[in-house]
Amino acid sequence: MSRFKLNILLVVAIVQANQIAVGETGSDLKFIKSPIVEQNPNPAAPLAAVLSFEANKEVTATVEITDGEHCWDVSFDKRKTADHLPLIGFRPDRKHRLSIRIKDADGNTASADGLTFKAPSIPDDPALFPRIETKTTRKDKVEPGFRLLNPRRRVPQGAQLDDEQQRRFGESFGMLLMVDQEGTPVWYYQTDSRIAGFDYRHDGHILFVTADFRLLEIDLLGNVTRSWYAAERPQGQAENSEDVPALTFHHDADVLPNGNLLALSTKRRRIDDYFKSEYDPNAPRQTQWVMGDRAIEFDPSGKIVWEWDAFEHLPVRRIGYETFSNYWKRRSFPDTIDWSHANSITKLEDGSVIINFRYQSAIVNFDPKTGDINWIFGEPSGWPKELQSKLFRLKGDIRWPWHQHAPVFTSKGTLLLFDNGNYRARPFDTPTPVAQTRSRAVEYEVDVESMTASQVWTSETADERPIVSIAMGSASELAETGNVLVGYGAVFDPSNIDEITWQNRRGFNQITRCIEYTRENPAQVVWELELKPTGSAPEIGWNIFNTQVVRLPNK
Repeated sequence: MSRFKLNILLVVAIVQANQIAVGETGSDLKFIKSPIVEQNPNPAAPLAAVLSFEANKEVTATVEITDGEHCWDVSFDKRKTADHLPLIGFRPDRKHRLSIRIKDADGNTASADGLTFKAPSIPDDPALFPRIETKTTRKDKVEPGFRLLNPRRRVPQGAQLDDEQQRRFGESFGMLLMVDQEGTPVWYYQTDSRIAGFDYRHDGHILFVTADFRLLEIDLLGNVTRSWYAAERPQGQAENSEDVPALTFHHDADVLPNGNLLALSTKRRRIDDYFKSEYDPNAPRQTQWVMGDRAIEFDPSGKIVWEWDAFEHLPVRRIGYETFSNYWKRRSFPDTIDWSHANSITKLEDGSVIINFRYQSAIVNFDPKTGDINWIFGEPSGWPKELQSKLFRLKGDIRWPWHQHAPVFTSKGTLLLFDNGNYRARPFDTPTPVAQTRSRAVEYEVDVESMTASQVWTSETADERPIVSIAMGSASELAETGNVLVGYGAVFDPSNIDEITWQNRRGFNQITRCIEYTRENPAQVVWELELKPTGSAPEIGWNIFNTQVVRLPNK
């Protein structure tokens, strides 16, 4: 079902306030157009509602909302006329009561009570919505706020769909989902292309990357406020979107403080005498199309400010496991292998940039002005002589991350990341079996002067049931509690983990888990969410790229 057909599930509710009161005797502040609350007209975000009113003066407004169990408020800055202000947080299929209070510059107030809004139900189609289960173990320790994640649907290889049907099923569906601490949906957005990395901004806008090489920014009503596309993408021009001279956009992008955008793109090169296997060092070599990563900063009009090409700075013959996967073949680049596979990019306060290269199992920090590499954090084998001085060394009996995701520097200056733990080897060493893999969040103290790092925290504990997240994942420090929210992107069922190998893994279904840990040693779980498979013909698995805790903005 397309997102435009979802409107058959919606019941529009427009209720006008039945009581208007002036809050202070003698005040002339009043509504000249009574407040109304109505269903969001954009079916892409069906749980949202919109507020409209008009006052006789410029006012600030606060909307108090309750469903009898939960209470919250949304504030809006100075305005005289309000048209379609976004309201979110509504629980599906529940009636909500709303009260609106306005205040002018002199402190006079007026209010409107008696508004109601019944939120629509969520879709019952198993291909449109995951099944959510949550568990909270320590309510006093949990970070306040909603959880935002991006459910991505998939079916196991060979599950009643051919390869092309399977690809279309996964890539033609994109979703952002916000839940409360009980796991109840409070907002969601659906689009027609799978969503990779996303970033919820303080103004309530969300920037995300799609599978068809676009960057979109939306508001909480699901309206696209800005968009860009890679001008050289196989899909051609995108309507109502700024073109950027790039082959792709993939995995991650950020809006910078100066208003420019930072994004991951790629370049494709024809390389002679290149590897043909990651398991057999003696396999005949051949000329190969190889995809490498390109970092770009561009202004809102699409003009590139600077670029950094991994082909120019990293050893192209240092390969990792999954280089010969079909990642780029499934994305309309036939006969193209995946060399570096970056999955996140961040500009630091000192102006340098870090890129996480999954298949290199390395985080690279460089100066965008000169292109020079400052340091490399990752497993040290196979790097050329000229980069040896850039490599970190680990202190103590700890292990390197492998195929990791989402490195960030915390408020303490430590390096926090999600370690998938895949393979624990590079070609042509023997990989660790899937059943012995462990995925975790891990935090390191890093000393750039001595080029050493030591582990200070991990989510992994001796008594924890093993979690194997084959792909994707995130780890983020939470602002109020200091906890760490971890997204285990694509998790295998532990009941059949012994049957799974690195070669047959695509034939097994996946779930996803989001877990909030305390920063204690050992870590304690305080909140947990799982997205369970839905449907049966075929069974649909759900995973995520990343997750965030968000607070509603004051507008």
